[in-house]
Amino acid sequence: MSTVVSPDTSADAVDAQIDEFVARSRALTGQEVRERSPWNTVVTADAIRHFAYGISDDNPLWLDPDHAARSPYGRLVAPPAFLTSVLYPILHGAPMAVPLSSLIGGIEYRWFRPILEDDVLRAASKQTDLNEKKSGSGRRLIFIIGETTYWNQRDEEVANATGTMIRATQVGTELLFDRPIYRYSEQEIEPIAEAINSETRTGRRLLTGRDVEVGQEIPQIVRGPLTIGDMVCWQAAIGPSYRAGALGYRDCLKAPHTTVKNPVLGWPVKYSQQHEDVHLAAQRGMPGPFDNGVMRFAWVSPLVTNWMGDSGFLRRLYVRIAAPAIYGDTIWYRGTVTAKTDADGGAVVTLAITGTNQVGASITTGEAEVWLPSGATAA
Repeated sequence: MSTVVSPDTSADAVDAQIDEFVARSRALTGQEVRERSPWNTVVTADAIRHFAYGISDDNPLWLDPDHAARSPYGRLVAPPAFLTSVLYPILHGAPMAVPLSSLIGGIEYRWFRPILEDDVLRAASKQTDLNEKKSGSGRRLIFIIGETTYWNQRDEEVANATGTMIRATQVGTELLFDRPIYRYSEQEIEPIAEAINSETRTGRRLLTGRDVEVGQEIPQIVRGPLTIGDMVCWQAAIGPSYRAGALGYRDCLKAPHTTVKNPVLGWPVKYSQQHEDVHLAAQRGMPGPFDNGVMRFAWVSPLVTNWMGDSGFLRRLYVRIAAPAIYGDTIWYRGTVTAKTDADGGAVVTLAITGTNQVGASITTGEAEVWLPSGATAA
């Protein structure tokens, strides 16, 4: 009779596994790492529209050729966050199975050039750092920092991104984050609907540095309540991180660090499915499906691009994920001008960004830098 040997799940064995992961991941620092194949490489009108709809951004500068033709760019422009669909800016560490959850801590992009229709883009990622600390509850937290650089067909650097992945010790079925899925009353739905319906854009109305003062608040936006459909659309917008059927299974074998077992089937699937599957979310330590940091970053970006108008240029956007947004959450994003300096014939305006959910918890913070023209007459 054969004997089934169960894996050693003692604290010492888990620590040993994590030690090996840390050592193997630390060895990747300074190296180019490719966890995904590029998805969008040519900036077509269809690719722009697909991405913009996936992040709930119907800015006519991205979508309306006639509007874009009358803009300073003369043609369609891709949303700044479009680059996340060229190459995903997050790295997970060494490709090995290890009892660690994955949570994105923050995303920062710096843009140097606009992303224009018909551009051809390429990108490369490298791991730049790894450090470790412990949470207040004693969980090991491994921070993996990656840098992604994007170039156009002229070998000009379009942007670079820094992404922070947090790998946290999984402790059985203990929840990392415990809050029930929210149910809204009719009275609570009314202001959310009003805010969504009253969302505005500066568009061709010229916003200049002279129009902006320190302490000024920009128009807020609301995103949510978050649904499974929103998360599926996001996954489609950035390109699938897994393939179906047998191909998907083989991908799991190649990249166990991005794999989790479905708790009902016991079958390995990609982590990205956690965002649509209630059971996987619970296994990963969440009370329900939740967004990820790159999705949050992309959903924050219209707060700034709606405000700056067709003549502004988003130079930098940093989004810190203070807490997950789970299924049903609504986030109210706000921006406040904190600084203004003269630069490059215009003004660079710094914004502090906050995101507060429907129960009043601050779950997003960040900062943006926008270049605005000096005040010449709009085209």
